[in-house]
Amino acid sequence: MSRPGRERLDDKARRLLGGTGRPSTDDDGFMASGTLAIPGQNLDETIESGTALRVEVACAGKGTVTFTAVSGTAEAVRLVDCAQPATKGFRLTTAAPRLVVRADSATPETVGTAYVVRRVG
Repeated sequence: MSRPGRERLDDKARRLLGGTGRPSTDDDGFMASGTLAIPGQNLDETIESGTALRVEVACAGKGTVTFTAVSGTAEAVRLVDCAQPATKGFRLTTAAPRLVVRADSATPETVGTAYVVRRVG
């Protein structure tokens, strides 16, 4: 898929998460957001160990994406069907002072991704 086509799918996935992923005015625990190359990952080393998080993921296009959030020994995995316009969320308490969010798909050329990480509580 062309770069503009991938960016369109990434934008569509971001819209599923409620827009650009930027924090709202009350800052609702916002910590990080972005899109992921497939296969790819984003690393945040600013998160303290023991932090309760909610990770929301979305994808758009044709195919499925496996999202994985890892912090030390803590790991959560969600398979998302990109043809279904919905988001998936999961909680994770960090077990190390970092968080890695990964995405992988058998059809990387036909999907776009987005995620948002928020502190819980």
